Amino acid sequence: MPIGRGVIQFLFGNASKRDFSNLYGMPPRSFADEHPEVPKPDHELTPLQIAIRWGCHDLYGEDMPGIACELLEAGADCPSLRRLAGEVNVQCSADVEDIVARVFEELSVPYPISEITARNLLSRQVAREVIAGERNPWAAANHLEIVIWNWQTSDPQVQHIFELNDEIDRAVKYRRSMDEITRDLVNTLATIGARADDAVVKQ
Repeated sequence: MPIGRGVIQFLFGNASKRDFSNLYGMPPRSFADEHPEVPKPDHELTPLQIAIRWGCHDLYGEDMPGIACELLEAGADCPSLRRLAGEVNVQCSADVEDIVARVFEELSVPYPISEITARNLLSRQVAREVIAGERNPWAAANHLEIVIWNWQTSDPQVQHIFELNDEIDRAVKYRRSMDEITRDLVNTLATIGARADDAVVKQ
């Protein structure tokens, strides 16, 4: 079900009066009622989500000791995870690649994950976070284009998000209203978020 104009105005106010820099900083708002077909996102600390983010370079070596500590606090445990939590002076991903791989193996997480599969799975997770009200839709769109996909994709829905990012940069007379563009963005994210596992992995 498409989101209505009232929801967009509640989120973003009057486009003609809005500071565009605030477009990405507005608090997120749930669209779950408008898109019941989209499942809730996984918790960000599930080992599979961490493996997905690692597989598409959304996490770096220096992030991993802290994440290992958070996993231990959340109840996950294995020898390599404890060792990773104690690593110091990590400068790059290569410094901990071997131990991170052992962590995923000991936690029974499929690894390595191909980069394209990781990007598809993380795109779905980000989309679900938007619909659940955990992410600002425009901040998510930028993250998808720049961080996850590095401006290159063959996925038509993700490509459409790139086009929407471009559209908001146009002069007012050459683009649709921000209400229309934002509605289009949220509906496109909902399409991505509703994808089943087999559809994501096969892309």
